[in-house]
Formats: sequence, C-alpha cells, structure tokens
Amino acid sequence: MNLRDRLHQWLQRYTGDPRRSLSLFTGGGFGFVIGMMIILISERLMNASLNQELVALAGLLMTIVGALIALWGYLGISLFKILIYLLERKTNNE
Repeated sequence: MNLRDRLHQWLQRYTGDPRRSLSLFTGGGFGFVIGMMIILISERLMNASLNQELVALAGLLMTIVGALIALWGYLGISLFKILIYLLERKTNNE
C-alpha cells in the first residue's frame, strides 16, 4: 500500500464523523475567544506588573491552543473532504 492510499484511508476515517469536527471547531473558537478576553481584561483591569504579564501570557497560550483546535476542526469539515475527492482513484468506467 503506497502513501497515497494510506493517506486516503486516514482521511476517510478522520472525516467519518462530522459532528466531531464541528465540535472541535466550535470548542476551539470558544477557547480562542476566552483567551482573547483574558488578554483584554488583564490589559484593562490590572496594574502593570509581572502578574499582569503572566495572566496575559496564559491568555495568549489559550488563544493559540484554541485557534489550533478550531483550525483542525475546520480542516476536518472542509479541506479534508476535498482532499479525499482529489485522492480517489478513478476507474476506467468513469
């Protein structure tokens, strides 16, 4: 089995449950928004100190993780299905 066939099988297994991809997308979006809110709240409500920077860093990390999870969910919803279509082997009858 070559790389193309293994990739095609993995994509079919991963995109088999669109509810999982949608929940990853929405959960990652919420994580991103919460991280951004932490950054904004630390900027507005806290005095300039090391604690403010650490809280903002935690918000930044949460924003990055949320964005990556949302990206993975989005890829599962859209791009991976396009790749499955492109990787399918065509038969002579088509």
